[in-house]
Amino acid sequence: MIQKLRTSMLEQKLDMLVVVSADEHLNEYLPVQNCRLRASTSYRSSQGFRGSAGTAVFCVEGRHQLFVDSRYHIQAEQSCGENFEIQKLGNDGVLAPQEWIASHLGKTLIVGADPYVMSPNEWRRYENNVKKAGHILKPTTPNLVDTVWDDRPNSLKNNIYPLDIKYTGKSSSSKLEDVRKEINESGMGKHSKADVLLLTMLDEIAWLTNLRGSDIEHTPVFEAYAAIFQERALCFCHHPDAELSKFCPDWEFRPYDEYKEFVERLSKDENVKILIDPSKITMGTYMAFSKEQIIEQKSPILLAKALKNPAEINSTKNAHKQAGVGVVKSFRRLQKAIDSGQPVTEKQYSDWLYEAYAQAEGFSELSFKTISGSGANGAIVHYGTPDDSNPMKKGDLLLVDSGIQCAGGTTDATRTVILGNPSEKQKRIFTLVLQAHIRLARQIFPEGTKGSSLDSITRSGLWNEGLNYGHGTGHGVGSFLNVHEGPQRISPFAYDVGLQEGMVLSNEPGYYEHNWGGIRLENLYVIKKSKVFPKHSDGKGWLAFETLTLIPFERRLIDRDILSVDELKWLDEYHQLVFNEISPMLTNSEDLKWLIWACGLV
Repeated sequence: MIQKLRTSMLEQKLDMLVVVSADEHLNEYLPVQNCRLRASTSYRSSQGFRGSAGTAVFCVEGRHQLFVDSRYHIQAEQSCGENFEIQKLGNDGVLAPQEWIASHLGKTLIVGADPYVMSPNEWRRYENNVKKAGHILKPTTPNLVDTVWDDRPNSLKNNIYPLDIKYTGKSSSSKLEDVRKEINESGMGKHSKADVLLLTMLDEIAWLTNLRGSDIEHTPVFEAYAAIFQERALCFCHHPDAELSKFCPDWEFRPYDEYKEFVERLSKDENVKILIDPSKITMGTYMAFSKEQIIEQKSPILLAKALKNPAEINSTKNAHKQAGVGVVKSFRRLQKAIDSGQPVTEKQYSDWLYEAYAQAEGFSELSFKTISGSGANGAIVHYGTPDDSNPMKKGDLLLVDSGIQCAGGTTDATRTVILGNPSEKQKRIFTLVLQAHIRLARQIFPEGTKGSSLDSITRSGLWNEGLNYGHGTGHGVGSFLNVHEGPQRISPFAYDVGLQEGMVLSNEPGYYEHNWGGIRLENLYVIKKSKVFPKHSDGKGWLAFETLTLIPFERRLIDRDILSVDELKWLDEYHQLVFNEISPMLTNSEDLKWLIWACGLV
């Protein structure tokens, strides 16, 4: 495909072509037909770049470039290093793709990009940099990758189904009412308020309709667009005749392919005001309207979806119990096999884990493809396909990052275990990472605290030991939705939103060393009010984290001498909680014995 793309670029008179990892709905995880970055970077034996975030810049002259963050530095080198210069974002001197393009001076370049797979915010970053350098950013539609993708898969168009109110906690009608109040309050005054809100993000549409699907692997969403007026709500989807209105009486369902025509008709009304979140809709949709028609504002669904109601919290708690049982069963089976000398591959363990997960009551599917990386593979933060031929080695670490969609909840947890007996270095670093995890888990903080503050607190002990990790400390998680959800996050760049009660966040510090391995310890927590302290003088209350994940930490890797008295107290209480919640759900006596041992209760 690389050569075909170059030929197409020459026909379009392009010097460079930007191919991003997102699609027409700005998805992080993509339906098969929209994996354009993977398809365009594939070559002979390589399946291309398989990460969830990256950008390729194809060049008519010179070497093609692939820009990836620290999660994919190693993976990108291994899969695409033959045909691409790997630009490792975050390393000293490495420019962002739009800056790299702008650094080429002396000749006016024509740079192609598809506006239907970029948000206005992202498009503007490219446009500003490219124009300042004297180059031209040219919208290229249809997407050039599609025009040369011979065996492009068809859209799945799977069935759409309702999610029960016992899981959602709120009807679609009530959610629409709240959204319409936000629309009424948009703009600068009475005569400039919005008439309609346009939505392209699939998790927002699924949350608002209380409908789910399976058009994307591991993510229960369906391909759709939506338009919310004061008196009507339109959903453009693949199954408009599936009697969805009986579940959603406030919605009109239209064919998916009618969305662009609808936007064109809407744009012809010069008096209509469109509410658009410039980070949550595509530039292609944005460009259909005049500046006078657009009101830019954050999506009113973004925060509402992030603040989980009691029913959603109960659902996710139940899902985490079910997930904990699955992980305990799989780890017991793994340890027995390793101790007996049975060879086990990464793929075989991953299959064991899936087998245990699938026994959960209400199990739907995994929430993402399981990461099962042993030895040096553990240093690849988002390690891809597990090895199915080489047995894992005794003495190596195994990093397992996994989760499920189950009974209205979404889980995500990472544990690092030892295959046999650990070295002193393995124990020391594991314990320091665990100490960082505990520091965040125990933290009490004022309402409205930004995630960047908590990120620094989490890393401080590792920094004092000369250690660090290249990814964020925590991300939001949806309710039977996306395993990565905003706006809440805990990272050095978490400036978007103050943390509030009801948000679910991961806590996942780590350490990764090339050719040695990786350690990551991830739990999910829900933010709750803390009554430890009275409100402070500005009236703000205090917040704390309530545990959701129920999986023991690897006791053979813990050096208890490194932990403080308070940290040991937290750890022992956590393991007692795990035992209390998980043990009644174990029917196999061997699993129960292993859990007692793993929780340090013997």
